[in-house]
Amino acid sequence: MRWSILALVFWSAAFTLPIHAAETPLVAELQPVRTFEVAGDFRDDDGKRARDVSGIACTPAFPDGRRQCVLVNDEDQSVQAATLDEGRLTAGARLKLLGDAPSANVVGARPEGLACSGGEARFKDLDGEGVGFMAPYFYVAGSHGCSRQQNRYRASAFILARFRLDDQGPVLDQSEQLPGAGAESFKHVATTYRLAELLRRADQVGAFFGKDLNGSNGLNIEGLAVDGATLYAGLRAPSLAGKAFLVGVPVEALFSPATPATPVKTTVLPLGLGEGAGVRDLSLLREGRLLVLSGPAQEQTGMQYGLHVVDLSPSGKSTFLATLAPVSEDGELGKAEAVLLLGSDAEAARVLVMFDGLRNGGPREYRVPLR
Repeated sequence: MRWSILALVFWSAAFTLPIHAAETPLVAELQPVRTFEVAGDFRDDDGKRARDVSGIACTPAFPDGRRQCVLVNDEDQSVQAATLDEGRLTAGARLKLLGDAPSANVVGARPEGLACSGGEARFKDLDGEGVGFMAPYFYVAGSHGCSRQQNRYRASAFILARFRLDDQGPVLDQSEQLPGAGAESFKHVATTYRLAELLRRADQVGAFFGKDLNGSNGLNIEGLAVDGATLYAGLRAPSLAGKAFLVGVPVEALFSPATPATPVKTTVLPLGLGEGAGVRDLSLLREGRLLVLSGPAQEQTGMQYGLHVVDLSPSGKSTFLATLAPVSEDGELGKAEAVLLLGSDAEAARVLVMFDGLRNGGPREYRVPLR
């Protein structure tokens, strides 16, 4: 069932947690320990080799050590499955999440009255920026913002999708068909506008929802993680007085077709990532702790990408772990856009980072000290 914005009883009672951030990283100019092999190619919706990977998430390891993963590129309607094993990513099938019109079963109300100065564009691509996993679902978030270059409002970018995979690929025990779509697509995909509704009402950041990204510090998502019953959206912007933001929301409230009987509360966590810095991706380190990949909130040059660990408890403690040394291939400088935890102990984490601008995301593994 679809609901108008006026019919919703949502409000965002946002809880602001304290900011704790190290002024300098534990390690500066951290170098990768190896480059992962990529078997096959990650491709965009036009079939071209992807150079704009923007997010990755994986299941825990299966008994044979493999992990099932999902990668997302900017400006696609699809995501791509992959298999992760020791030192290698193997490209798999592409999975289409959206068509050229919203699903008849999309939950929530399409955002209206946004201030994107370029006007409205047609429903087209997800502009996927973040991927998270919490059994049994993968979650993929659109940018939830105006387009960066043309300042256009595209409703498809304000979608959050979820679906299931198993060790053999997509689970096809449900089917949702979009108008004009082929029968091979949109299997077991649920979509919702509810995250957009809650971001619009969130304390501190809601005032920037639906504003131009360049010039107006408009809100947009670039990272996603799920910890238990809470989905965390990592915001690239707004960046305010050296603070970036995580917004936590109850995940089931996002996909329930019924209007919640009680108000849905959001939790807003300000992160002291530094002046002009925003969240570029998230990965769950362990219950109650997130890895945060940081980078420029806008299009600034010369700003380094960094890794942080954030405590999701009321302490809100944040530790600046490392800055990343520049990575380039064939004369192209990579922009760190995706982070994935490979493993950790008390002393360090093994982390995979992927880059916008590099072939197949140029996956590099890092050993990151945790203290």
